[in-house]
Amino acid sequence: MNVLYLNTHDIGRYLETYGYPVDTPSLLEFSRDGMAFSNMYCASPTCSPSRGALLTGQYPHSNGLIGLSHRGFCINGGHHLAGFLKGLGYETVISGVQHEVKLHEEETVGYERCLNPAEYYRKDMEQCDLYTWQDELAAANAIAYLKSRSKGERPFYLAVGFGCTHREYPRVPEGYETDYVQVPKAIPNLPETRKDMAAMKIAVNTVDRLCGDILNTLKEVGEYDNTLIIFTTDHGLPFPMMKCNLYDDGTGISFLMRYPGMPGRHRISDALLSNTDVFPTICQILGVEIPEWVEGQSFLPVIKGEAEEIQEEIFGEINFHVAYHPARCVRTRRYKYIARWDNGYKKSPPADTDDSLSKDVFIKGGYYEKAVKKEELYDLLLDPQERDNLAEQKEYQEILRDMKARLASWQEKTGDPLLLEGRIALPEGAICATPDSPSTKQQTMVPECEKYVEALKGILQNKIGL
Repeated sequence: MNVLYLNTHDIGRYLETYGYPVDTPSLLEFSRDGMAFSNMYCASPTCSPSRGALLTGQYPHSNGLIGLSHRGFCINGGHHLAGFLKGLGYETVISGVQHEVKLHEEETVGYERCLNPAEYYRKDMEQCDLYTWQDELAAANAIAYLKSRSKGERPFYLAVGFGCTHREYPRVPEGYETDYVQVPKAIPNLPETRKDMAAMKIAVNTVDRLCGDILNTLKEVGEYDNTLIIFTTDHGLPFPMMKCNLYDDGTGISFLMRYPGMPGRHRISDALLSNTDVFPTICQILGVEIPEWVEGQSFLPVIKGEAEEIQEEIFGEINFHVAYHPARCVRTRRYKYIARWDNGYKKSPPADTDDSLSKDVFIKGGYYEKAVKKEELYDLLLDPQERDNLAEQKEYQEILRDMKARLASWQEKTGDPLLLEGRIALPEGAICATPDSPSTKQQTMVPECEKYVEALKGILQNKIGL
């Protein structure tokens, strides 16, 4: 059985499959031919750590990828799905975006072939045009690869990554009606935010079309019914209070799957899942032993209809994005508990929100001047937008203690440095900005950042009573 892993940046569940007002006919057709998961969450709402969690079955603080790969953070390459499948005899191939290692280092995690030619990395185009151009090329190269294969060859693992859903978005064409674009509930409905969301819709449309081209090619070459196919993203939309936040708007992700012999079609599962659960599920579908390092749980029983749930709670974490941003959460069906550790800054780090028209609205409104709470507790049934913090209310103290205990137990079990040491050390060679840096483009160099983290040692010992 082959494995096809389709992935894109930053779309959360913004697909027609999940009822959002965007045309994604190819992925809607695919979800109807397989299974969609409505309660899949990433282990970290930031690009590289989320991808690393899915592709190793481990939480970021366990696999090492606690920050962005292009800023010097490194994954345990020996645990990557590409290397794992290569060891099972698969031809491992990457086309387009990957965000687990630096550019041109794909072989260190197990990829035998990278289909990106030198021109893929060109620097003579504006970013808003480059990402779409790269995605067109990545899809074309993946299609060419599928058509070039001969029957009887060893099975393939093909990862195809798209980047145009990451900022900077494609240009909004002149005449495009932005007035009737629906914006996410987390942001105000204004001309600026509608224009911002219109560009997002154009990017999602592009990814849907390219995924459709690849899936149609898979059918043409006779491999569709011999391939485990996954489509997903890394985290929520790149808007304030979403990406790089442990609210559901930041951690909730789309996840569509189909494989040969999969029981039933056109199904939705509401099981509570983490993307750390994907690796062991792939193992069981392929009929191979789950490696001992895996921390997630297989949800194959959910797919087979043998169980509605595989776990009572899931966990999430933030360590580094552009800035040092230590936080943890535990989520059950009913409640969410978020805990923040000290980073020398009492507010939401502006650098961890992508620069955009929507961010400008929040800056002008004073959002980044507000202090954040060290602890947050939400009733997700009555407050799905996570706006009414119950952590200090007397009638919820028993629930608060239970959620804190669940989080502490997981931290202890997984050897979380935040519990054991009260801080996350900046790895050698990594780049980090101070939390008050205004932009995602901040490139504080290592020595300065190491001095900054060193200066925080005295205050990074607050374990919020855990």
